[in-house]
Amino acid sequence: MLSAFAASTRRTRRRAGEHPLVRTARHRRSKPTVLWSCAAVLIVIGSIPVRAQERSGPAADAWSFTLTPYLWFASLEGDVGVSSRLPPASVDADFDDIVENADFAFMLTAEARRGRLGVVGDVVYLSLSAGGDTPGALFGDAKAEFDTLFATVGGFYRAVAVDRLNLDVVAGARIWYLDTELDLSTGLLPGREAGEDELWADPLVGLRWHTRLGRGFFIAGAADVGGFGVASDSTWELLGTLGYQFSDWFAARAGYRHLEVDYEDGGFVWDVDLSGPILGASFRF
Repeated sequence: MLSAFAASTRRTRRRAGEHPLVRTARHRRSKPTVLWSCAAVLIVIGSIPVRAQERSGPAADAWSFTLTPYLWFASLEGDVGVSSRLPPASVDADFDDIVENADFAFMLTAEARRGRLGVVGDVVYLSLSAGGDTPGALFGDAKAEFDTLFATVGGFYRAVAVDRLNLDVVAGARIWYLDTELDLSTGLLPGREAGEDELWADPLVGLRWHTRLGRGFFIAGAADVGGFGVASDSTWELLGTLGYQFSDWFAARAGYRHLEVDYEDGGFVWDVDLSGPILGASFRF
């Protein structure tokens, strides 16, 4: 199944019509206020008291479900390419750039667990643009536009459940879909524009942990490594958060997340780092 997922699909085409720089300028807007407002609403909702019968946790042999919408204030840095006929561009966009140039973003983690076994999925979708440079003098600056979707899915086994510590062993895959447009300005050669989309999946293994600190506070984290040359040469992720359990059904958390992936297929290149603070709210039912 993983080898089937790892099969890449490609279609290369020259994009005509409106120039990407024009589209980017039209979509620029101030968005940090909206993001922080959403986070505040989640905290207020979670602080609402629950009825007594809702405070009791799920039975050990019953299914429990957790949804965690979150905000990832990530920066993006690395090399992006779409064609063997064009050099890859080095992009470097901090969070402010991403917010300013993002058309849409969606981030959600979902978990279902029964006893020691469970499944978990994490979905991130970003539609954004970023500026960059090209090697040499053949072309000038670069402008890249991405529709990026990646989902991490897997099954886990609770290997350790003692006192205040839970430790899960995870195996699964990270599935990527990218639709990329790259516009290179004029240098020694005339400017060029090209686009390509790519689909692939990387197998991965990892760990998740959760430690209760007392008085409602906890720390949680996750780490995984994958790729192994099946699709990407390598990919890995590290996440750590500090949280507070407001009630049995609601918790808020903040921390830091770093993700790297190194994928090349012909002229398509996605060798990037995504990293930054994370803020989320978990709802259990």
